[in-house]
Amino acid sequence: MIWTLSIQCVNGPTFDGTFERTIEAQETMTLGELHDTIQRLTGFDHDHLFTFIVGRHWRGRREEIVDTDTTDIPGEALYDVHLNQVFPLPPKMKLFYWFDFGDDWVFQIGRRGKPKPENKRVKYPRVIAKTGRKPRQYSSGW
Repeated sequence: MIWTLSIQCVNGPTFDGTFERTIEAQETMTLGELHDTIQRLTGFDHDHLFTFIVGRHWRGRREEIVDTDTTDIPGEALYDVHLNQVFPLPPKMKLFYWFDFGDDWVFQIGRRGKPKPENKRVKYPRVIAKTGRKPRQYSSGW
């Protein structure tokens, strides 16, 4: 099945506007593949640690989906966790992608609408809507 996901930036050191992308993705997409997709959507460098967390807010009490400190390769275990293992989330909880633990880039990921059948002629994931410009990973002073 194909899910519609919204990916919205909610925090970052140079974030100064709106950034949201709506994508269609297979329910079997892994969180590691979602990380790769967000990196492509933002144009960020793959040069920092990342994780996915569930909570009411990214700053509050939260839980990592996978303990990323348990493997030699950061984030490696997230390539074994599929979206259909994460969703549906517990009531009032949200999924966040946290990238670069120093600069705290945070994106909220939400699932929208009902799943639909896969179109074999379409390559997934694919962007179906865009709002705002890509955030700059580093300030212009770098």
